[in-house]
Amino acid sequence: LTTTTTTTTNKAFSTLVGHSRGINDVTWSSQAPYLATASDDKTLRLWDAHTSEALVEFRGHSNFVFCVKFNPSSNILVSGSFDETVKLWDVRSGDCISTLPAHSDPVTGVDWIRDGTCLVSGSHDGLIRIWDTATGECLKTIYAQNNPPVSQVQYTPNGKFVLAGTLDSTLRLWRTSTTTTAGGRPNGFCCKTYRGHHVNTKYCVASDILYNTNAATNKQQEQQQMVVTGSEDGKVVLYDLQSQEMVQTLQHSNDPNTAVLAVSCHDSERMIATGGTDRIVKFWSCSSNNAAATTANNEKKNHSKDHKNDEDSSSSQQQLKKQKHFGHLE
Repeated sequence: LTTTTTTTTNKAFSTLVGHSRGINDVTWSSQAPYLATASDDKTLRLWDAHTSEALVEFRGHSNFVFCVKFNPSSNILVSGSFDETVKLWDVRSGDCISTLPAHSDPVTGVDWIRDGTCLVSGSHDGLIRIWDTATGECLKTIYAQNNPPVSQVQYTPNGKFVLAGTLDSTLRLWRTSTTTTAGGRPNGFCCKTYRGHHVNTKYCVASDILYNTNAATNKQQEQQQMVVTGSEDGKVVLYDLQSQEMVQTLQHSNDPNTAVLAVSCHDSERMIATGGTDRIVKFWSCSSNNAAATTANNEKKNHSKDHKNDEDSSSSQQQLKKQKHFGHLE
């Protein structure tokens, strides 16, 4: 991945205004052009991206809403909050279907298994929990040694594994399927560990898996599959999914104080998008020598005003840093 970057003057085709505080998460519905947002104003909202209209407001959390995901059918939302609960919502009515007393610290990540029958939640209490979405029953609780706070969770497409990041600068791939493994090992064990080349001790840094799917045939290609993660030193680190070895480091920013918080791999193309506290988004092509684009979201002449807005919009991330009972956090 030898990349260069260029700036683009493309303008946003839609702007959604309605939340009174910063937005922590955005998720697309499979029924485009709808999306949902999670905010520090304790609410979620459903939007029409084409009309910029807020269609439904979801109220019920008593603290910052930090993460949100549509189920595969896009008729239910799951959200995680600083109020330590996970809530399921009816997308059409905005009603809360279920509240799971999930954790004893802020919920930092949620995701659905591909058939929608289970969901996973992760929290700063160090626990990863698998839930039956029909009954609300906790099917499994997983945790790493010394219970490091969990910063993000993500199901793999086959639903057999969960990729979780923790604030000990480690990514772990956990087997969570209900069937036993060929070697007779119990489910809920850590089968892969990725560490040593990225830094994650303060923020909820995102990671993703770069698959090799041909968009036309939907078949896996004979190319290297990689775990891609942001880092708190301005870098993006790529690990080989199977060998766990570091493959390459991308220099998102030359400033070692920049934290790369956002990472997303394209579903069908060999492309990666990264974003950080430098307020810049970069696109990386894995099959060419050029990154697609770099977008600076704020002009330097507005830096002082934007800095104030940044402080407000990232208050939940800042609060995670300041909670002293997390010990190793600032």
